[in-house]
Amino acid sequence: MPVIQMNSNELEELKKNIAAGGLKKIPTKSEHESMRFENPSLIVYTSGKVVYDEKLEGLVHGVLEKAPDFDYVIGTDETGKGEWYGPLVVTCVALKPCEIDELRKLGVRDSKTLKKDALARIARNLVKMGFARTSLVLMPKTYNKQYEEFKKEGKTLNDMMAWAHVRVIKDLTSKLEYKKARVIIDKFDAEKTDFRLKGLDKANLEIVQKSHAESEVPVAAASILAKYVFERRVDELNRNFGVDLRNCEPKDVRDVLPEVAKMHFKNVGKYTKTTLNGKDEKKHTT
Repeated sequence: MPVIQMNSNELEELKKNIAAGGLKKIPTKSEHESMRFENPSLIVYTSGKVVYDEKLEGLVHGVLEKAPDFDYVIGTDETGKGEWYGPLVVTCVALKPCEIDELRKLGVRDSKTLKKDALARIARNLVKMGFARTSLVLMPKTYNKQYEEFKKEGKTLNDMMAWAHVRVIKDLTSKLEYKKARVIIDKFDAEKTDFRLKGLDKANLEIVQKSHAESEVPVAAASILAKYVFERRVDELNRNFGVDLRNCEPKDVRDVLPEVAKMHFKNVGKYTKTTLNGKDEKKHTT
């Protein structure tokens, strides 16, 4: 059944429509449900997620708030920061108001609430759509080089993350025509991000750094696409190097670590100082 994420105002309106529609209320089946109805089926979760029968599409979609009054709402998110293997992927998505509505109806929401199969399905649908988007993919070899360059300047991973987020925003906004646009960044280090944003042309841009920004459709879409790209690139690394990065440890792939791993991770670094086949692995680090 279709799934959509609603805010508190939309849920209140939905409750009114449900009462007027005469749906049959039945007991909930878990503590995560706030309401459940049948014939046709509709389940409202405490998280704001709503699962509904297609027959109720009009009732559900009728309570959705209109998108903000901007030509575009732009969102960024990243994945791969916490994994020792694979790339860092930062994605930026720009949506027109009508596209925000379309993606909500498609089921786009916080990627952490999506199971792997659902995320892949939604991502494949997003890839087919024509909305504006771009991704920065730092494969391990490039990531390691970039990280070392920031480190030499006395900067941290958050500096690198801020650089990457602002870079994709610059890349995408330079290709858009708009009178007014809003940029939403999933907040991780406001000070470092603000520093990088100084180089961005902010004319006609409203920029917001927001915690839990995946509640915003453009950020949620960016997160879903970033995770999809990450998984595809991990598949590529697995094929190219004959490994299974999702189900191994750094010690299992020590001969190709600079090609598949983020070398500054502690669980990776301890294997770069050992000897392999008579060669010092330090020579392979960036």
